[in-house]
Amino acid sequence: MVTGGYGTVYRASTGETDFILKKMNKTATRSTEEIARREYNAGMRLKHPNLVRMRAKFETTTDHCLVMDVVEGCNLFDFLQEESFGHFSENRTRKMFKGLAKGLEHSHKQGIAHLDIKPENIMVGKDDHLTLIDFGLATETLDLCHQFEGSPDYASPEVWRKMPFEPASSDVWSLGIVLHILLTGCLPFDPTEVPRMRVQPDLYWPEDIDVSDDAKELVGWMLELKPMARPTMKEVLSHRWLKRSFFNKKRWSINYRVEQKDKL
Repeated sequence: MVTGGYGTVYRASTGETDFILKKMNKTATRSTEEIARREYNAGMRLKHPNLVRMRAKFETTTDHCLVMDVVEGCNLFDFLQEESFGHFSENRTRKMFKGLAKGLEHSHKQGIAHLDIKPENIMVGKDDHLTLIDFGLATETLDLCHQFEGSPDYASPEVWRKMPFEPASSDVWSLGIVLHILLTGCLPFDPTEVPRMRVQPDLYWPEDIDVSDDAKELVGWMLELKPMARPTMKEVLSHRWLKRSFFNKKRWSINYRVEQKDKL
């Protein structure tokens, strides 16, 4: 199917069941054994509809191999490129993001932080269902972390500065950038400036895209420079922007009845 930084992913079949086979070469320069172990352990502990499901692992003479459920669709990065405006409406974003946030909350409850959240690691399936994949850099504890890997555009300031950090808080930062991209189609700031940030950055909001103050507030909270000032995933899900209904059913019903009465 595709070759990535740590191996090659195939769609395979037993004849009755399709599955994903991820092969990581044992002679690769990075420690693929450790990456395979992390991804397998995380995947076996996580059981949530917005997280990829692991099924098995095995080795050959040349590869570490992981077997997981098929996640239909394409990754969010490619999906956004196909959108005519390069971003989604606020209501559509809210629906997509809420499921993803619930998946990450479940992961954190299990003591697992992803540490490489980015559009390329999020699959978009039927009805805009988002699934977080690729737990190869995941931590198996939420204690202070000294693992300074991940994708630079989405890495938190503390990761950039190679300081011991709280992995769950770092995930929140990365997810905040993803939320900004869903709403606007662009990054909230120049990522190369992150290591030098000493004061809270001004986020970039394109003038031609209408984003509510509540949505901006949530993104800003998730992108607080100080890790302790960021929300937990439980707090993210409790934010009023995510609690808002897609439309006010009662108001719509009243207006509809009034309009019909006027017609009579």
